[in-house]
Amino acid sequence: MNVVIWKLDGLWHLIVGSCKIRTPFLETQDRALVVTYARRVYPGAKIFQRD
Repeated sequence: MNVVIWKLDGLWHLIVGSCKIRTPFLETQDRALVVTYARRVYPGAKIFQRD
């Protein structure tokens, strides 16, 4: 499974397949928080980061 982390509309989003999932993190917050969140929610997934 691939997960893409993306800043969009002032929030961080996770793109999983064709689904866009809004996270509870603002884009001003550290990207490491979002990566940790994604690893916890989708264990074993490949995490890609996009600006």
